[in-house]
Amino acid sequence: MKITTAKILILVAIILVVGSLLFAKAAVDTYPDKQLDLSKWHNVGNIWLRISNYGFFGSGGDGNPLWPSLEYPGGSGIDYLYRGALWFGAKKVRRDNFGRRLYWLSWPTTDPTNIVAEGDVGNGWVPGLQMVVDTLVSEGFDGDQDLKEFLPAYNPLETAALGTQYSEYNGRDVVVSQSIRSQRRGMDDDGDGWIDEDPVGFAFPFRDAEELPAEFSAFGGQYLHDMDPDDFSVVSENINIWYPLGFVNLAEDPTNDKFNLAQPNNDDDDTLTDEDGSPVSEQDYISYYYDYSPFGTAGERDWGNSKDQSKHYPLNVMVRQMSYQWSYEHIKNLVYVEFNITNMNPLDTLFDCAMGIYMDSDCGPQAWGGTTIAGDDVSSYVAGEGYEFAYSYDFDGDSGLTMGYVGSRVCTPDPEQLEFACWTWDVGDGPDDTDPLDLTPTGPTANQQYWLLTDRNPDDTKYTSLRNFPNAQITTPLDTRYLFGFYGDMQGLTNPSVNSWNLPPGRTMKIVIAVFPGDDLLDLKVQSLWAKQIYGQAQTLDTVVLPDTFVHYVGPEPPYFPSMYAETDADGDEFYIYWDNESEINNEDVTVVDQGYIGWQDFDPSLDSHISNYDPDIYPVDIPSVYPPDPSAYDENAIVNPWTGYRLRHDFQGYTLWGRSQSGSQEDWVKIEMWDRIETEQDFVDYSVNYGTSSFLDFGGTDLGYDKGLPNVGIVEAGSEDLNYYRFDDLYNLVPYQVGDVIYGHPIFDASVVYSSELADMAANLTFDEQLLLFKHPNISEDVYLGLIYSHVSKPLDKMIPLAGHGGAAYIGEDGMEIDSHRRERLSRRYYSSVITNPPKGKEYYIAVTAWDRGMPSIPLGSLQSGRDIDANMKILFPGPAAASDMDNIYVVPNPYVGQSTFDGRRDYDEKGDKSRRLWFVNLPEKCTVKIFTLAGDLVDKFKHDGSHEEDIITVSKAWHKGLAASGIHAWDLLSQNNQIIAPGVYLYSVKDDDGDIKVGKFVIIK
Repeated sequence: MKITTAKILILVAIILVVGSLLFAKAAVDTYPDKQLDLSKWHNVGNIWLRISNYGFFGSGGDGNPLWPSLEYPGGSGIDYLYRGALWFGAKKVRRDNFGRRLYWLSWPTTDPTNIVAEGDVGNGWVPGLQMVVDTLVSEGFDGDQDLKEFLPAYNPLETAALGTQYSEYNGRDVVVSQSIRSQRRGMDDDGDGWIDEDPVGFAFPFRDAEELPAEFSAFGGQYLHDMDPDDFSVVSENINIWYPLGFVNLAEDPTNDKFNLAQPNNDDDDTLTDEDGSPVSEQDYISYYYDYSPFGTAGERDWGNSKDQSKHYPLNVMVRQMSYQWSYEHIKNLVYVEFNITNMNPLDTLFDCAMGIYMDSDCGPQAWGGTTIAGDDVSSYVAGEGYEFAYSYDFDGDSGLTMGYVGSRVCTPDPEQLEFACWTWDVGDGPDDTDPLDLTPTGPTANQQYWLLTDRNPDDTKYTSLRNFPNAQITTPLDTRYLFGFYGDMQGLTNPSVNSWNLPPGRTMKIVIAVFPGDDLLDLKVQSLWAKQIYGQAQTLDTVVLPDTFVHYVGPEPPYFPSMYAETDADGDEFYIYWDNESEINNEDVTVVDQGYIGWQDFDPSLDSHISNYDPDIYPVDIPSVYPPDPSAYDENAIVNPWTGYRLRHDFQGYTLWGRSQSGSQEDWVKIEMWDRIETEQDFVDYSVNYGTSSFLDFGGTDLGYDKGLPNVGIVEAGSEDLNYYRFDDLYNLVPYQVGDVIYGHPIFDASVVYSSELADMAANLTFDEQLLLFKHPNISEDVYLGLIYSHVSKPLDKMIPLAGHGGAAYIGEDGMEIDSHRRERLSRRYYSSVITNPPKGKEYYIAVTAWDRGMPSIPLGSLQSGRDIDANMKILFPGPAAASDMDNIYVVPNPYVGQSTFDGRRDYDEKGDKSRRLWFVNLPEKCTVKIFTLAGDLVDKFKHDGSHEEDIITVSKAWHKGLAASGIHAWDLLSQNNQIIAPGVYLYSVKDDDGDIKVGKFVIIK
């Protein structure tokens, strides 16, 4: 059976569904379709966190599917979060409709009208009056009321005001994603001469020149796509401080008055969209939301069933939220959430800013449901220099099922400059901010949220400080929640200092938090320190509004993951796996050898970096990252020369084939097979560079010596077509194969096909796939060839096709020919194949191929594997036989169905589990209609079968929603066509194929 590429690539579009009960909560959310986006979650690492575009993370009962909210380990079915939310507060000067500041005629007062505008002498204004300053908080969710005060531009409150504009743009105002798997910061990803000029969504103009680092002052006020390509040389020269996402002006974009910032856009008018940006991680999610209406729509800017009982006074801030995750072993348990908060007030600074992360952590198995898992959790806090984090966990561990802890901490602004608060309260006792301007509150303040954010207790009968009393809940589990707040010296309005946290008009501040799990409190402390260390240098409170040029999230990376394709044999007894050698071609990890180690010097001949080691006759002149010695740029700290450094940075070591059956947990992968490259003599020379000197560092790796070789080995014979293809030699130059060379894998592209203008003209009349197939090697099947091209998130193999509309079009030279270096790279692309035997039939089976590196003993760090998730190359198949023409062999399994089957699971919102059953019809024809009847002849249900198709994954532990079923099997959920649970008994079925032939049988249900 062949599994078609198109079906493998189908990803389920998850649309927000309304009317979800919030378990053990006072608030009930009811949202119309397609107005707010809660469909994305991080899933490339080991902590799966759902992200929204309206000020919170975690599903909170709104998601469809409901889970994961915060699942750890990823795919385990154990969750640790109901909802987390952003709270942002500040002091804001009040103005009248004419923009004049307002003052109290007398203070204190209980009369809200006892005010006068600045300069209005006739109504009593005199110098020295007290200015009216409102203390306000905007929050994504408050835990007790159904109230959200951060919303995307296109939200339910704008439906009538915007009319057709709303319907046009609402579906595009969503959470968007980007990845270093497809683009890289500071690189010309699309080969057009510009760098990072077409990011995901709409591009923003750069900040003013005086705000930017001096090196980039020429970029001030401009869009990258409007600049001259020659201007980008400064980027490569200053790549360590080049962070375009943080250099842009979020306060004003005159080209986008529709505020459709997330919509894909061809900023540089090159026929490609969002193809050249500067992502941070393997999985970036970006969203935009506001606490006011960017369109100027009148009325309060809050949403939810409680909005009529509350008055929202916005701070007028815009938030760009960006969250990051990696699959790498040393960082897979972290999610960073970055908030870029922009003061959109044209006149006034926001003084004494305070921010909080609200966390309601319901911990337990997702299958148990929210009501069951909510009430037995505990929150606490770890204070002290280097720590300052809050956390939650399940009190009794749910009999060993829920053993993890989940914490959150601040990474920037500098935690050592901040003051911290952490409060908890019982369900229903949340802070009262229903009217923050009330001058006669029942308690000491109407601004309870801001008081809590700044470590003041508005009611000591309700609120407990976990920072001061971390053991307050240790022995009393409950439906816990905490507010983790942080703030400056609170002198920003009256006597600002370097420790004050103010946000001037039009400026943007950057706040980064980390969310991290641990197996116990000690592990959580280690993870907290690691989260801060991986983030790197924090900005200070007085520099947090400036562009951040510190290096962040820097660490070793595994090689790129390969493109992978999978298909089954006719009986479903074997999976055939194919993958390409992308990981060997693009595997230069700059962190293997620090840039500070690389260069030339002329004072120590014993070191590899001495100029005596420069040999121009064998120097790889076509490698841009390697440069000849320049006396004006000698570096006495250099220990290896650029050429050696270039080779050492190529740290690809091998491939691993992984599989697992009926478990989505990242921790259940089983190693099927492993291959590695065999080191050359040059490798061992490089690994021991500077051996015997005080500058020796061990670059040899922690995972060497298997020496199995790569898959599909052969020997190049005289006269064979292999002589037309290329490989890396010992010095990492692409050279032709020679007779007698060991050769691995099989060629993907046909060496006899040469680009020409005639070929391009002919291709213009073909479909996209037909153009791809022009370059296919005759010995690779179309399914495998197209599958390898389409299975990679960035389509690296398409970048090899030198035709208009394909990535390789940029490599046609002025002479009308394909650039030779590009052609050589295309003819170095190969694929491998392997097999997995006897997968359990009818159960979803996960397959992935990873590339791994040799590790870094000098750190020390073990070998790193590339990603094995749905956004990398993981495939999910339901094994079974291929479609059969003989219908006599059709049968049902299990038969009888007794109580439950191994194919059952748990669907979302199915609390009892009785609507999550499954049996299989087996040996079906390619196209047919299946009907199920009672013995009395009443139709129970029917469905159409159309060969290979996507089936729901209903296992509680799952890594995705759908898997591709073999063409001869189809599942039935034991529900009637009216979605009712069927009764026990004997049932008949009929299978009718397209020719009208019918097969009749029966099966038994015993409950």
